[in-house]
Amino acid sequence: MKKIFLVIISGLVLLCVISFNINSNPKGAVSLIKRNPDIANARLVYRVSLFGILPVAEAVFEPVRTEQYGEGKTYHLSATAKNLSVYSMFISTEARLDSYIDIQMSSPMLFKQKISTKGKADAGKEVYYNQAEGVMTMAGIKRNIPFNTQDPLSAVFNIRRMDFAKVKEFEMNINSNQKNYTLKADTRLKNGLVFLDAQIFRKDKNPYHRSSISMVLCGKENIPALIKVFASGVLINVKLIKIQ
Repeated sequence: MKKIFLVIISGLVLLCVISFNINSNPKGAVSLIKRNPDIANARLVYRVSLFGILPVAEAVFEPVRTEQYGEGKTYHLSATAKNLSVYSMFISTEARLDSYIDIQMSSPMLFKQKISTKGKADAGKEVYYNQAEGVMTMAGIKRNIPFNTQDPLSAVFNIRRMDFAKVKEFEMNINSNQKNYTLKADTRLKNGLVFLDAQIFRKDKNPYHRSSISMVLCGKENIPALIKVFASGVLINVKLIKIQ
């Protein structure tokens, strides 16, 4: 019985190691991008893995659209994420994010988030940005923000538009909830890929609200092949699996 138990444990450990290596290696995603060199504005599908081992969800970044917003035109960014169907008997949750970006300033004017969980009422929020006045409004409450504050979608959008042959480090202001955060990143080029390592921390220097993000970007569109997020002691890997 003891030998059987050891064999089972050894097998599980081996499967975890293999899964981690697959989910943490950008090689397959990079190959996928290189096979599609003329992507101008594609639909990108990602697999989300908990601790880099257990696939738990699928995330989709839709093509950027140009839409009317108020008196002018904006870039409309949209992304969705939902748990894999294998977990549907336990939980069924889907999140949708939308960002409307000023075309001239490349900063958000409106960020919307909606989370739908089966059996529960939808949870959502809308954040309105007045970049000129340095104010954002959510649920009728106004908060001061630094100029050119980004939301999560607009931050990725702007990162993808950078020229990393020239940009070796940069900072961004981020706020889509309550507190102002800073994203501080270093980048390096290697074998035609961009490796980005970033820290996200609160402007008030609170040591308990810090996280790290690393990205591997590929192609002239700087498409994220692999994203790793470490926050609150949890590692999440997000790997490109389809281009549509």
